[in-house]
Amino acid sequence: MPCRSYEDDYRSCEPTDSWQYKELKENNDKLARIACKAMTELVKSGYADFLVLKDDEVSEWWEKHQEADRKAREKEERKKERTKLRRQALKKLSEEEKIALGLKKLSKEDQAEMLEDALTGLIK
Repeated sequence: MPCRSYEDDYRSCEPTDSWQYKELKENNDKLARIACKAMTELVKSGYADFLVLKDDEVSEWWEKHQEADRKAREKEERKKERTKLRRQALKKLSEEEKIALGLKKLSKEDQAEMLEDALTGLIK
């Protein structure tokens, strides 16, 4: 008998319910993490080649999973780099420049002053 998830406590509702999709996704993610941990340990110990070469389903999943992990790590690194660059750039700006660029909210007093200046300019 082939392996499968024996957790059949899924509700008997239509699979269009968002909570059911979330539940299925969480279970799928958990199983993928378990499989990845197992394959990683097999690779470290040198036994993965035997399993991967012998089973097409494992081989196909492992290749796709490694590629997806690589892309996710690259995406996370790019995100960290952008965050770092943004922080460095913001440190170079004065408080007034941040406000002028809309990167920082004005205080109530500053808002009132700007409104007053604008109204004064209209009246002239």
